[in-house]
Amino acid sequence: ADITRNHTATHLLHAALRHHLGTHVQQRGSLVAPDRLRFDFAHDSKVTPEQIRAIEAEVNDYILKNYPVLAVEKSLAEARGEGAMALFGEKYGERVRTITVKKDGDRYSYELCGGCHVRETAEIGSFIITTEGSVSAGIRRVEALTGHGAVDYIQRNMNTLGQLAAQLSTSPEAVGDRINALQAELTAAKKQAAALQRDLAKKSFDTLVGKLEPINGAQALIARLDDVPPDTLREMSDWFRNAVKSGVMVIGSVVEGKPQLVVAVTDDLSKKGYHAGNLIKGIAAVVGGGGGGRPTMAQAGGKDASKLPEALDTARQLIAAVTG
Repeated sequence: ADITRNHTATHLLHAALRHHLGTHVQQRGSLVAPDRLRFDFAHDSKVTPEQIRAIEAEVNDYILKNYPVLAVEKSLAEARGEGAMALFGEKYGERVRTITVKKDGDRYSYELCGGCHVRETAEIGSFIITTEGSVSAGIRRVEALTGHGAVDYIQRNMNTLGQLAAQLSTSPEAVGDRINALQAELTAAKKQAAALQRDLAKKSFDTLVGKLEPINGAQALIARLDDVPPDTLREMSDWFRNAVKSGVMVIGSVVEGKPQLVVAVTDDLSKKGYHAGNLIKGIAAVVGGGGGGRPTMAQAGGKDASKLPEALDTARQLIAAVTG
């Protein structure tokens, strides 16, 4: 009985797909199992969520209309002359079996098929599309449930929705609004945290500027400041050039377990051979990364945060080796 429900639903699905996507839609394969149905069809673009909902609604509408499902044997020529859909690549004899979903002269589906079907569409119960995706170039696949499978799917999802509603202290109907409100709160909190993080980074930077070390005749700021986002690291290069008339900055940070590096060079030193992009290539290589940039500013990421102290020592060696 579950197989017959899924088989007849496949015919209704085929008709609905052609109605909403175009008459170019043709079956390219199918699976009719007790627990689900799968339908492959010719179509060259993704089926949108709106189209999926419309197709699903149409199939359920024709299920609820309780159309009779008629099986009639006739000649192949007569069936094709009446517009019966045939399977792509299938070979048929002179006599064929046709399956018609029809009521009051309104034929909704008409296909050649030798399989088992329900007597009336209402026997299918409910129809739910679970997935839609690409199988190969120009071929799409829909998977769906009917009958007991659809009921089980609905119950499981309603239970999940009920649990979410309880966790969010709201009703199932208001879960979407509650999630939207929480997302807005989270976005605001992230912005506030980022602002606080920037302020802390600025204070730490201001302290470090007072501890410049001379290397190769240049004033250098080489330090590690953890949990500084890449945007703030980039901003530090501006802070450095505004605060130091002549110097080189190398800042390393570990953000979510990944090392990040930024190098800044003041304009006067860039003219003397100090190139931020060249410096950062050698520094980033130590942490398993790469990068580059302009003569006055460069940024890079890496893979091995444990090597960040070694990378900063390498920065001192590279700066000391610059000749201008």
